[in-house]
Amino acid sequence: MSGGESESRGNFNHPFKPYDIQLELMQCIYDTLSDKTKKIAILESPTGTGKTLSLICSTITWLRENKSNFLVQDSSNDSDFSDDEDWVNETYKTSVLKDKLVLLNDYERHLSDLKLNTKINEVISIQEKKKRRKKVQVEIEDKELLPDPYESDSSSSSSKAKLNDEIKELLSKIDRKTAKSNDSNIFVNASLNPVKIYFASRTHSQLNQFASQLRLPTFPSSFDKNLVPSERIKYLPLGSKKQLCIEPSVKKWKTLEAINDACSELRHSKDGCPYYTNTTEWHQSLANNTFRDNIFAKVHDIEDLVSLGETLHICPYYASRDHLDGVEIVTLPYQYLLSEQTRRIMNLDLQNSIVIIDEAHNLIDTINSIHSNEVSLAELKICNKGLQLYLNNFKKRLNPGNRVNILKLIKLINVFIEFITKKFTKPGIKIDINDIMTGTNTDVLNIHKLSKYIQTSRIAYKIDTYLVRIKDKLDPTLIINSKSQPLLFKVSSFLSSLNNPSSEGQFFFEKGPAMKYMLLEPNKQFESIVNGSLKVILAGGTMEPVSDFYDNLFPQIPKNEAVKFSCDHIIPDSNLNTFIVDRESNFEFTFGKRTDAQLINADLYNFITKLSQNVPKNGGIIVFLPSYQYLKTVIDNWKQNGTFDKLNQIRKIFYESKDNEDPLSKYIECVQDGSVLFAVVGGKLSEGINFQDNLCRALVMVGLPFPNVFSGELTIKRAHIEEKTIRNGGTQKEAKEATKEFLENICMKAVNQCVGRAIRHANDYSNIYLLDKRYNNDNIRDKLSNWVKRRIQKDNSVDAIMNATRSFL
Repeated sequence: MSGGESESRGNFNHPFKPYDIQLELMQCIYDTLSDKTKKIAILESPTGTGKTLSLICSTITWLRENKSNFLVQDSSNDSDFSDDEDWVNETYKTSVLKDKLVLLNDYERHLSDLKLNTKINEVISIQEKKKRRKKVQVEIEDKELLPDPYESDSSSSSSKAKLNDEIKELLSKIDRKTAKSNDSNIFVNASLNPVKIYFASRTHSQLNQFASQLRLPTFPSSFDKNLVPSERIKYLPLGSKKQLCIEPSVKKWKTLEAINDACSELRHSKDGCPYYTNTTEWHQSLANNTFRDNIFAKVHDIEDLVSLGETLHICPYYASRDHLDGVEIVTLPYQYLLSEQTRRIMNLDLQNSIVIIDEAHNLIDTINSIHSNEVSLAELKICNKGLQLYLNNFKKRLNPGNRVNILKLIKLINVFIEFITKKFTKPGIKIDINDIMTGTNTDVLNIHKLSKYIQTSRIAYKIDTYLVRIKDKLDPTLIINSKSQPLLFKVSSFLSSLNNPSSEGQFFFEKGPAMKYMLLEPNKQFESIVNGSLKVILAGGTMEPVSDFYDNLFPQIPKNEAVKFSCDHIIPDSNLNTFIVDRESNFEFTFGKRTDAQLINADLYNFITKLSQNVPKNGGIIVFLPSYQYLKTVIDNWKQNGTFDKLNQIRKIFYESKDNEDPLSKYIECVQDGSVLFAVVGGKLSEGINFQDNLCRALVMVGLPFPNVFSGELTIKRAHIEEKTIRNGGTQKEAKEATKEFLENICMKAVNQCVGRAIRHANDYSNIYLLDKRYNNDNIRDKLSNWVKRRIQKDNSVDAIMNATRSFL
């Protein structure tokens, strides 16, 4: 892309006058999408720099400028004249594209003329009122807790039912495709949007924020203005059945797993679901087409889809899936994108797509979490007790197949309980899954059959609901939490891990005691996304250290095919100072030294006291410590020697605790009068909290939050890294270095997340204090976010820092 072309693009259709760093970020994204030699972009844009809007403007601008080229390519691939003269092909492609554009313009005019009927308008306008209404509780009857008759150890009936469902689905798809080919409505033609943008983030609120930002810019049409003068953004938010289901008998269940099972059971029941049937008539119904037109008339969030579904008496979950073909932009939660099985179920085709993953600093941990499973001895005992109580209560009403399989489940769980009880010694000991069955008459084949029984009978949510009902009659040690995943689902998930390749993960003992399966090679799960898509963009406020992504997420991609971009913060240089406090101090909070009385009661206490005196009263101070245990140690020491009360007179002290009430709201109430908040790295306040303006004029990082290397998970991970390095030809020394790098990356990722809480918008200002001499080591400094690292001050004695603090604030 030449410089002239770049300038002619202006501000990428940004709705406001963008800052220079926003223009740089948008240009980087646009160039990455245009460069055929680049596959991946890793983008760091601090909070408050307008990252989401920059992602939207650059990607959609690129898409609108290139969509017609992709459509022409598709037409060429579909051409029946591929062996004829060039002029014949060109004429054909021009004719086909022109016909499509005439239809597209007709559809755009249809959307412009579309008037939501009064009823729909009323439903959407009172949406917020509905959210505040008290939910009607629907009672669950005994008969709903009984599974359908199950043929034990016989797959014929379930296989036949599955085959019938598959045949129905296939016939339905064929009918729908035939109908599409005969339909004059342009929207049913999937080739209108040959390239899709998939935007994934962690939370529902972040995806809703994307929708609100998407409403701000206006983009030109992708095509000849004479044929298509204007073109709306075709946007669809995907959600789970827990968010989108509108059937009361399904919504009443508490967990996502239970809702999914209840939905499946209702759809396959005699009466079926009143809002969805998998038939050609349903998929082509007026209600479904009306749903489609209304969601594409303007940008809607996921709550709007629910309101439309309720009004049109149609399931928003299945209706939204029907209209994926013609979408330009899809938002979806991490789990939908990162699980290949879920993508297959949802019919998410990543071919020719741009995949954007926001908050990507969590990506590796999320992939590992999705594909890892754990079950504790305590949970197994609760599950075992629950199965027995359920069987005793309902055995006369269960058919033989259900009774036999529940008895087998009880036996299998007893095998697990006995194995953990006998074999557990300490976390981190590897488990050969075959050892669990040694000396029993249980085998792996039976385990697979039982796992299948749990899934097909949908018994897990029935048992869990029954236990919630009778919890008052149970032993108090039998803890039932209806908001968490039902325990039988946890057991079932653990059983499903037995199918995973041993080269990708490991079974081992974890603290609890518990058995855990941990994914060790997340790149294997991410590979299908990289290979299947056109481009992958990883974006976040704090992406350092990026070596973690290269090593663990896409090691198969040469580094010259990946773009790394880190923009400065939107604030001017004068709005932030970073201090590494080490000269003339004893700040070294290693595990062996950090409980030293001199360090806690003199050095650390004096620094916090001086800082409290030099930061203006109305400016809050946030202090992050490595763990809950260490924070408790510090507070207990200060209380015992009386210094806590002294500091509390200078500034009101609030501190985070694992068990006590969240102190944030009280800290906010008192911040104008002088407050200091002690928080924990990786705790409730270290991520997603905006300590903007006077909530944080000074942020202190106490020590380096290295993880507990003796945990079962890290013991296994370290061993895996060392074995892998040596297996690939490395030396023992290189293996140790690789492990050290891995632990430093975990630590610095956490540091960058915490310090990112300090600055939240363009006019914000603060100081960051790094209390540990190890921050001056090159390998540690290099892993700090660039906007923090480039503002490190030279003079780092305590007195000089306090003078600088006083003059700065």
